[in-house]
Amino acid sequence: MCPTYWCIAVQALNRLDGMVFTGGGFMDHADQPPGWQISQVVELIDMPRRDITRSCYADRKRGGAGILQPLDGSWGRRNYSVEDIAWLYLVKLQHEAGYSLPEIAQRMDTSVGVDQLCAHLDTVVSRAAEGLDELRLKVERARALRCALGAGSAGAHEAIESYLQDRLGATAVEELRRMLEYLASAEPGAGASPPASARNAPAREKAASNQGASDRAGIRRILDEPGMDLAIELWAGPGAFDQLVKEFFE
Repeated sequence: MCPTYWCIAVQALNRLDGMVFTGGGFMDHADQPPGWQISQVVELIDMPRRDITRSCYADRKRGGAGILQPLDGSWGRRNYSVEDIAWLYLVKLQHEAGYSLPEIAQRMDTSVGVDQLCAHLDTVVSRAAEGLDELRLKVERARALRCALGAGSAGAHEAIESYLQDRLGATAVEELRRMLEYLASAEPGAGASPPASARNAPAREKAASNQGASDRAGIRRILDEPGMDLAIELWAGPGAFDQLVKEFFE
């Protein structure tokens, strides 16, 4: 870089030192607001403004629930910290689960500190991940069945193979094909009906013998993917998935 340009760049960075970016430009840290305004929190966690206000308002005679006390105690122009937003998000999830704000106030202790708050968030992540896996299982089973039916009996193998390639990549599908070829040659007529390209394949060493540990682990992860059992059996025939698991991974 030209020394002149380098000096200009350093000078520009020095001018930005101690400043932060806002929607309208940079501002000094000293002028930075201590948190988010309620209108921003509404958008960030998709929580009604009224629920936020009631959750933070302690006067229950006037509709408050007194669930948490934000670090910024000012009324009307309050700013919300990361910790405040995290608790409000948990309140929102509890509210969506059917609990009223007064009930949540009895169930939730927001004075336990950040470590316990993080533990609550970890629980949310775990439960949401389980639900996501269930949804993905439904999606992939429906996609695989739709591919097989849409192509008709004559084109079902090719349609499912295309589905698998789109989902896993050509390399992974080719590795699965080699494993199926081994099963077809080692146990002819055992029940699984491999794809046309795998039928009557010449005998070869077990596919796993040519795989490194990382490759085998990768195939194992593929077989554990949601709906993969159905997709492979639509591609290779009844019993193919169980044979793959039994022969190569048990």
